[in-house]
Amino acid sequence: MNPDLHQTSAENMRQIDIVKIYSNKKCLVIDDFPEIRGSLTRTLRNFGVKSVDTAANGEEAIRICGKKKYDVVLCDYNLGAGKDGQQILEEVRFLRVLLMTSLFVMITGESSREMVLGALECQPDDYITKPYTQQSLKVRLNKAIVRHEALLHIKRHISDGKYQQALESCNEMIKEGSRYSSDCLKMKGQLHFLLKQLKEARQLYESVLSKKPVIWAKLGMGKTQLALGNLDAAEEVLQSIIDEDNRYIEAHDILAEVHSERKDMLSAQRAVESATVISPKSVLRHRKLAKIAEINHDDDTALKSHQHAIKWGSNSCHESEQDYFNYSRKVSEVIKGDSSTDAKMLARQANNFLDRARKRYADRPEVAVQAQMVETQLLAGLGDEAKAQASAQKAKSMYNNLAAPPVDTSLEYARTLHAMKDEAGARDILTHLAARHDKDPQIMELIDGITGEPISDAGKIVASKLTKEGISSYEQKHFETAIDVFVEALSTYPRHAGLNLNLIQAILAHTEHAGFQEKYEKLCRRSLRAVGDVGPDHKQFKRYSILIKQIEKHYPQAIMS
Repeated sequence: MNPDLHQTSAENMRQIDIVKIYSNKKCLVIDDFPEIRGSLTRTLRNFGVKSVDTAANGEEAIRICGKKKYDVVLCDYNLGAGKDGQQILEEVRFLRVLLMTSLFVMITGESSREMVLGALECQPDDYITKPYTQQSLKVRLNKAIVRHEALLHIKRHISDGKYQQALESCNEMIKEGSRYSSDCLKMKGQLHFLLKQLKEARQLYESVLSKKPVIWAKLGMGKTQLALGNLDAAEEVLQSIIDEDNRYIEAHDILAEVHSERKDMLSAQRAVESATVISPKSVLRHRKLAKIAEINHDDDTALKSHQHAIKWGSNSCHESEQDYFNYSRKVSEVIKGDSSTDAKMLARQANNFLDRARKRYADRPEVAVQAQMVETQLLAGLGDEAKAQASAQKAKSMYNNLAAPPVDTSLEYARTLHAMKDEAGARDILTHLAARHDKDPQIMELIDGITGEPISDAGKIVASKLTKEGISSYEQKHFETAIDVFVEALSTYPRHAGLNLNLIQAILAHTEHAGFQEKYEKLCRRSLRAVGDVGPDHKQFKRYSILIKQIEKHYPQAIMS
């Protein structure tokens, strides 16, 4: 047979196979321009697709995906106002209305192509870059469809949580010399990690990297080394990725975890800050940055991060009313004891956010209740006792009218009672919450963070352990180590009177040897705020009085502010 005829015949057969694949696929086109939606629909029909639906925006796309299962989604990245393509992908994956067994192809302009290389939170299955012709679209989509079909059985196993079967299928394809062996290796590394086969994962990444320094293997190696506790090795490989191209967002995220494991929270904060610059729309990352900034006593960054979480939350599946309250509550802490014009302006801004929360979640009465509580904390922070008392009474009445107050609302009520110096009332609320949620470590940690002393058994053990560690370092005159230990403890138990006074004492001892340091003045100020007014009947009063005199000598601004 003529070899040219044989080649032509093989190509024709491949085209017939692809047309058959297309004919069985349900496709969704997402674009804000009707002309482009129409053009892509006609193009897909020319390829053999029989079922094509369209959506003009993110809300419509997510609603449609919730009603019908699609095999292929073509989505433009820039959709004008509202959700962008990345946010749609994130939400349909989060809601599990579009599983990994469906193909998601992002269409991007040249200007955004560089950004999407690694800066997206959820990576699409493939990209198509504008401008494109019908032929170039067909070539690119054909490749994506054929690859997706070849790996579909593995993706189904993963989607169903059958990781071992998925791993075995990867091994079979690699053994057969599949053209998609590289994809199988990548999935195999991820599967080893999911199955907690960390040494096997490391061996796989070492083998791949010995041949070619591909980014996915470097990222996998960094994540695996972190899980194995090899922090230096993890940092080295992650830093090499960032040095090569700092847009790979996951490298920054994992590096932040490495620093957190070392208790180097300043470096962790820098890593997360870098990630937020590269990819500013991640609500979860802004919340994470706010939490780390709290640990580092960086009020400015914490406030900005809460604001960014609010800003980007409006188009995110991770939107939460708690972002409004987190920001406003943080303001109430920052302005405590400050009656300056700046403090009042900050309080007004916080109240504006509370009003926005009331309007945005008008159908949820518990949101209005929590907003009233945080407003009370703002008034208490400004020192307006009369208005704070009136607001507190209103909040109490609203809270008592809730049939079944959510956990967040009850926690807020305890914070409000604490702000109004009703420690007994706050502890009573928290004790009842702890009794109902003693098996939920996240809720118990929040409860322990509000009280002066931990309520949970686990909290008491941790606080006691860290206290002993800090005191041991202090007694050995390792004052900086003692400071670090107490700061770590206070990140979980910020209102613990003993820990706050221990921190102040360690700072003062260090200052006697090393002199004034601005960062320690900020820590003293934070701890004094947390302890609040310590009267003669308080068990820590004598010690508190002695420390105050020493602070007046070394850090007078901490007391004045």
